[in-house]
Amino acid sequence: MSFLIKNAFVIDGTGKPGRTGNVLIEGDRIKDTGPHLQATPGSEVIDGEGLTLCPGFIDAHSHSDISILAAPEAYGKISQGVTTEIAGNCGLSAFPVNRNNREHLQELYRNYGVEITWSSFREYGAEIDRRNPAVNILALCGHNTLRAAGAGYEQKELSGQQQTTIQELLNDSLRQGAAGLSSGLLYVPGKFSDTGELCRMLEILAGFKRPYATHLRSEGNRLIEAIEEAVSACSASGQRQLHISHLKTAGEKNWGKLDAALTAIAQASAGNLDVTADCYPYIESMTQLSMILPEPYDNMDDVAFQKFINAGEQNFAAVCARLAEYPPRRWQTVRLVSTNADGMNAFAGTTFEQIAAARQTRPEKICAEILRADAAGAMTAFQGMSPENVKRIAALPFTSCGTDESARPEDYSLGRSHPRGFGAFPIFFALLKDVLPLEEIIRKCTSLPASVFGLKERGRIAPGAYADLILFDPMHFNSPADFAAPHRPAQGIRSVWVNGRMGYSANNVISHRSGRFIALH
Repeated sequence: MSFLIKNAFVIDGTGKPGRTGNVLIEGDRIKDTGPHLQATPGSEVIDGEGLTLCPGFIDAHSHSDISILAAPEAYGKISQGVTTEIAGNCGLSAFPVNRNNREHLQELYRNYGVEITWSSFREYGAEIDRRNPAVNILALCGHNTLRAAGAGYEQKELSGQQQTTIQELLNDSLRQGAAGLSSGLLYVPGKFSDTGELCRMLEILAGFKRPYATHLRSEGNRLIEAIEEAVSACSASGQRQLHISHLKTAGEKNWGKLDAALTAIAQASAGNLDVTADCYPYIESMTQLSMILPEPYDNMDDVAFQKFINAGEQNFAAVCARLAEYPPRRWQTVRLVSTNADGMNAFAGTTFEQIAAARQTRPEKICAEILRADAAGAMTAFQGMSPENVKRIAALPFTSCGTDESARPEDYSLGRSHPRGFGAFPIFFALLKDVLPLEEIIRKCTSLPASVFGLKERGRIAPGAYADLILFDPMHFNSPADFAAPHRPAQGIRSVWVNGRMGYSANNVISHRSGRFIALH
């Protein structure tokens, strides 16, 4: 199959000024570019006059590890121009899997209805390719998954043999082509790790010259200390590439820490450490509802906690009592996104205060009831970011756009998305349109993440590069998705090509699923 896209305003992804021209696609690659190209025999000619052609967007922070198997059409991603996703973030990857973590991961992802039959990175990739995804997938190896494979989810200190096992599993995954290492130091069991344990993992990673992507140990009260820990671990281990996941200042009392955070990053960059970041352009984050749990329950993984709270009414009452200690404002800023708890999805998109009022009960009781039914699957949005800080972070030259979401179908059969799952990239453009040139915004969504994650032949328009492309109207590129209706597709996209085949068109039809699982070598 070949295409000639003519008369489009071509922005190549490098940040250089765009210009009107033509692009010829043959097979899965860009054959040539230029103002006077002619169609080859059998080519489909598409007139792009009045539209912009740029590389496909690279989602720098995705959680599509299992959802891409359940919903390989990846409608929420491809409809906003995403052609490649970086999965395996926040320490949670779908590999390596063994007897120590298989049951837990199966329970964690039960809502997707996918049986986890693989063990290694290579076997996981083969399963993705078997499902014929609409977008490309490149996966980081998650530290939490590694740690659980070596020692389960409850052990706080590792033995020497367990540490060796985890290092060997990481080495095997990287050797098979994993994009790098991710950590989620806010989650069990990664939160049990000290800096020394991280350094031993990063020593393995350093030999592969691939990034360390970290969900910092704190994004609020101890943000600066968390950045310093990540920098220190990289410096001590010889790791030269640090990527900060969803960089933010969480909690109003921490909004004033952004200058200090950026100073710490600048100092690290001046010291021969390549520091990059990603962000999503919203003031509400989203994660498991269980992240709201106070001590001592915050040290339990979701599966263990659900067993605990279901063990008797005394346990349920104890959880309610601890949750009741939160001030009323807490429940005004936590929004239910999705859950399998009976009758609760009717309240998706509303705050716990609003749900409690409708059910004529207390918000902490609503929270505990949902956790009792669906601790592993219930998702909530937490409001706590400064709009000004979000904009400043998004505009940084080293910051890429990430959805921090899973690939979703058009309907709600796999649960409801945060609006970013369908709208992160158009909102990112809207946020920066008065701050940066269009060419720079596109660079931050294409060649920048490609460079960070080692995608040497993607993220730019050039002869020989993979033909991942978007034809769109930047003036009308926007997202109507919100928490009430989060699965509304982006507006302004005309066509999306993935590996040379048209995967999405303006009438919201997915034509071909031609994505691939990518292994680095």
